[in-house]
Amino acid sequence: MNASLWALVEPGWRSKMRAPIRAAVMFIACALPAGALPGVAFADEAEVRYRICLAHKKAGKFDAAELECKSAIEKRPDHGAAFYTLGTLQRQKGQLPDALASFRKVRELEPTNALGWAGEGAVLLRLDKTDEAVEALKQAVALDPSDATSAGNLGNALRKQGHPEEAIAAYKKALEKDKDNPDLLNNLGVALRGQNKNAEAIEAFQRALAKKPGDPAVSGNLAKALRTEKRYAEAVGPYETAIKGNGSDPGLWFDLAYSYEQTGQKDKALGAYRKHLELIKGKDARAAAYIQETIEKLEKK
Repeated sequence: MNASLWALVEPGWRSKMRAPIRAAVMFIACALPAGALPGVAFADEAEVRYRICLAHKKAGKFDAAELECKSAIEKRPDHGAAFYTLGTLQRQKGQLPDALASFRKVRELEPTNALGWAGEGAVLLRLDKTDEAVEALKQAVALDPSDATSAGNLGNALRKQGHPEEAIAAYKKALEKDKDNPDLLNNLGVALRGQNKNAEAIEAFQRALAKKPGDPAVSGNLAKALRTEKRYAEAVGPYETAIKGNGSDPGLWFDLAYSYEQTGQKDKALGAYRKHLELIKGKDARAAAYIQETIEKLEKK
C-alpha cells in the first residue's frame, strides 16, 4: 500500500467512512507503489479527492460529493473529469448556471471531449437557450455519434426550435443506438404526430408502451393519435389509462367522452362529459355552455 496516499485521509475520519468510500480510497492507495508520492504529490491528491467524490456520488451523498469534486479542482484546476462530475451534480440539484459553467470548463480544457458539449447542450435546453443548445448538441453528436442521449436531446432541441423533420431524423439516429428507449420512442411519436404522420406515430407510441406499460403520458399521446385516425374503439383504453395518471386534465376527459360517444357507450360518454364540464366551469363560459348543450342532446338520444 502507498502509505503516503492513505495518509491523505485524516485518521479521525477513516473510521467514520462508509465502506464504499473507504474501499475507493484503499483501492487507489494499494494500486500505487510505496514512495510513488514523495511528500504527497499535488496531482495525486486531486485524484484521491475525485475518487472519493465518485464514491460519495454512487452512495447518494451528493452534497459530500460536490465538496470533494471542488476540492479535487482546487488541487488540480485542469481536472476535466472533476469539472464534468461537478456539473452533473449541480444539474441534478437544479443549479443550472453553475452546471453550465462547469460543463463549459470541461470543453475549454478538452475541446474534443463530447461529454462537455453534451452537458452544456442539455443545460442550455433546460434554460430555454434553444439555439445555443442545438449548436452544442450538434458538436456532441459529431464527436460521439454513439451517444444516444445527446442525439435524443438534439432531437428535443430541434423540435423546440421549429425543425420537426430534423428532430425526427435525430430521434431515429438515437434509436439506432438505443432502439427500445421508451422516452426516445415517445418523443419520436410526438414529432411524427406533429407532422401528421399518425401511422408512424402510433407505432412509436405502441413500442414505447411495450417498454413502459401503463405510462400516462405515452398512453395519452397514443390515444390522441388513434382519435385523429378515427380509431375511437382503440383510443378508449389509452385515454382511460392516461386519465388515471392525470385526472385533472379537461382535454383528456373531453376526448374520452367523444370516443365513448362514437363507440355507442352513451352512459360512459355522459359521465366523461360531465367530468369535463366540472373541470372547466368558471374558467371558460363559452366552452361550458357548449358542453352543457352536448350533454342535453346526448341525454335525449
